Amino acid sequence: MKRLLFFSILLLAVPIFANGMNDEIPTVAFCEMVKHPQKYFDKTIRVTAAFTQADEGQYLDDEKNCPLSHDDQIGAGYSSQDEKQIAENNENSRKIGSVEFGGHALVTVVGNLKNQSRCDFAWYRYRFDIARFEKVTQVIREYKGELNGTVTYRAEVQPDKNFDLYFVKPYRLPLHYALRLEWTNLKDFPDLKDFQTKQIIFTILSNEIKQMTENRCNVTIRCKIIRIE
Repeated sequence: MKRLLFFSILLLAVPIFANGMNDEIPTVAFCEMVKHPQKYFDKTIRVTAAFTQADEGQYLDDEKNCPLSHDDQIGAGYSSQDEKQIAENNENSRKIGSVEFGGHALVTVVGNLKNQSRCDFAWYRYRFDIARFEKVTQVIREYKGELNGTVTYRAEVQPDKNFDLYFVKPYRLPLHYALRLEWTNLKDFPDLKDFQTKQIIFTILSNEIKQMTENRCNVTIRCKIIRIE
């Protein structure tokens, strides 16, 4: 009789555990969500994607694996009603909009896909309402001879007697253009004073072009070093 009772308790425990497993939030590939949106409308899921803050709104995308046309963009909104979570979401939004992030981040978020489009200045086909951010990291681009906008880059640098640091790979300039690099926080990285070559992560703070004469322009790029790799 005792053995029968023991096995009965075990059998009752199994479905309880299984139900707990089913309650976990599913992780869905962003491209899968985009290809089959009707499967995920109003369901709580976890996705990883690039998050972009633009002048007209916020968007999620994955340009490498499933680039979206303008008409098929996925907008980003917020759905949390908890005051603490709202504060955390606002803090993450401010972080992404900071100079270091430049309005771009790789995020893992939990939320719901909504079958709601917008067809005005902020254009999107569907909207993903974020309940919470689980991970926010910088989008780092490889420097290939050009620097654009407020973007974070990875590049090899070397000492330079005029600019303190310069790129190992030359910066591509049009004819009659001269370049000046300004490193705003170089003093915070003493290891960059005497070396052969090092790889750094840095953010563009500003990129200004001034016409000095009819045939000559000066380019001044202000950079902030994030870390040495």
